[in-house]
Amino acid sequence: MKFAALFCVLALPVSAAAQGAQTASSDTLEKLPIPGWGKAIADSFSKPLHPVIGGVATGGGIGAGVGYDSARDASWFQNGKAMATYRRYWSLEGEAGRRSSSRRSQIGAFGAVRNMGRLSYYGIGPDSVLGNRTAYRLRETTFGTRGWFRPANSVRLGGSVAAYMPDLGSADRRSVPSIESVFTDGSIPAFGNEPAFGRYRGFAEFVHPVLEEAEMIEHPSRYRGAYQVAFEDIRDYRTGRYNFHRWETEVQQRIPGFKPGQRLTLHGFLATTNSTAEVPFYLLYTLGGSGGLKTFRPDMLGGDGTRATLRGFRDFRFRDRNAVLMQAEYRIPIHKYVHTTVFVDAGQVAPRASALFSDIRGNTGFSLSYMRKGRTLGRMDVGFGGGEGVRVFWSFGAFLD
Repeated sequence: MKFAALFCVLALPVSAAAQGAQTASSDTLEKLPIPGWGKAIADSFSKPLHPVIGGVATGGGIGAGVGYDSARDASWFQNGKAMATYRRYWSLEGEAGRRSSSRRSQIGAFGAVRNMGRLSYYGIGPDSVLGNRTAYRLRETTFGTRGWFRPANSVRLGGSVAAYMPDLGSADRRSVPSIESVFTDGSIPAFGNEPAFGRYRGFAEFVHPVLEEAEMIEHPSRYRGAYQVAFEDIRDYRTGRYNFHRWETEVQQRIPGFKPGQRLTLHGFLATTNSTAEVPFYLLYTLGGSGGLKTFRPDMLGGDGTRATLRGFRDFRFRDRNAVLMQAEYRIPIHKYVHTTVFVDAGQVAPRASALFSDIRGNTGFSLSYMRKGRTLGRMDVGFGGGEGVRVFWSFGAFLD
């Protein structure tokens, strides 16, 4: 909560100034008394060795750590970060590799360990019950190689080969029952054993028009579309029981709004798993809350600066083999440093792809973001209308996980 308070301290002065924007000139707004220490902290995030504020995984709370990113124009690159949250989640991640001098290809080796002590679980299927909330512990170790290349400026083809080793156990949570105390083994596939997986993933991405990062920051409301198709094959090399594959399709479309700086972002995601396979519960697709685990969608495009799904529901509220998500977000800058967004989310999970659109869940809401140099440093999302109350999510950085 200390980080949430810091966000409020930073955001409230500019928010208050924005409320009087009808009587204040743009020059006045530009000269808001932002403390020098505040600017220094914000600028420190762009240094090679820099602080990290964010989350290890959805529901793990806000944390802090240290990260390192080599120069963007370097042929050989190295990056990594170490982070811990106040809910005792922690992660270690790193990658090293080489980029081509033309920036048309990249390949590297990576590794990550993430410890998440109390992930929520409500059961499997679209009719899971809110009152059956439980939690479990997951420590996942992943390492492998990944890369991509551009046959054309607007096209990126890539993939990864990785080993994935989960370690599951009872939740580190007293206020919520542990998963095995409520659900039987048959309703939590693969909880009693720990397979060692090989994960083989490929994707194709098309972006139009092609914009450099500086152009995207200078003209954030410019028309732009990103489209991605991915295929993943997962092999259980320890027991041979959990072998499956899945297809994912994702679309993100930005459209200029009614006034300069405003934009409409449309986001869609559709994922299907082969119908005959048995899938571990922690590798099922999830909807609900401020995001999902990287384990099922490591390269998600997301919506307008967020990986949030159904924001009118709790984190990981629904999970199953197939998922669909549709979102519309309208961003309105109310000051250089503060943006607001109104959104509508709709989605569903199902055991069969044919049942995905039979009973769509939905919600509406708004967000408030604190921006710096085109990046989101802090964000608050408020979702409602899903029939399960009002949900508030805090995040720092563009994505939580």
